[in-house]
Amino acid sequence: MKRFIFALAYAAALLTSRAAFAQSDAGLAPDIDAGKKRAEVCFACHGENGISQIPGVPNLAGQSHVYIERALREYHDAQLRQDPTMTAMAKPLSDRDIANIAAYFSLLPSMSDGRTGAQELKTFESELKAEPAATAATQPAPATAQAEPPAPAARSGEQIFSTVCTMCHGTGLAGAPKFGDKNAWKPRIAQGLETLHDHALHGFKAMPAKGTCTACADAEIKSAVDYMVGHSQ
Repeated sequence: MKRFIFALAYAAALLTSRAAFAQSDAGLAPDIDAGKKRAEVCFACHGENGISQIPGVPNLAGQSHVYIERALREYHDAQLRQDPTMTAMAKPLSDRDIANIAAYFSLLPSMSDGRTGAQELKTFESELKAEPAATAATQPAPATAQAEPPAPAARSGEQIFSTVCTMCHGTGLAGAPKFGDKNAWKPRIAQGLETLHDHALHGFKAMPAKGTCTACADAEIKSAVDYMVGHSQ
């Protein structure tokens, strides 16, 4: 019941905050949906729900839209804030893009324990589905020795590319060589695979280490590099 009340309160608060934005700047109200779409390049580090899973990267959920706008503009101009990755991400953004992105993240509610309202609702729904199974259980199953679960199979270079690398290398974002662009890849390939592997693993210029995929094994990242090189020669 407590979670149900929270769910209703969260939905009402989100609707209210959206309405407040719509009334705050006549004729120039931010487009939240466009903000979410434009903010996709931010999700790898800051999370789609505005809660970062990377140490040292700030959470943006619930932050003041004024603060986020100011930070993005300062990174865009590369004067007051200096960061190669953020500057590369902010440089292509228009003033309208910045306003939309800031509005999107500012409307993501941040819970006191660091969880967003969306996460809380997801947990609530999962618990509802689990309740019938929990009430049906009568006696605990006898303990049995279980073998260690097998290690997950390494993902292919194509899988890593399609889930991690395509955000930048599929679009040419921040100067990343596009997949299949032979002219863009030629000088990189000339440096040798060892150098390209090192750049991918440890970061190079605007590219963060492992493309922010901290859960990816080194071998998977190398495989993704080999895959891109193999299709860009």
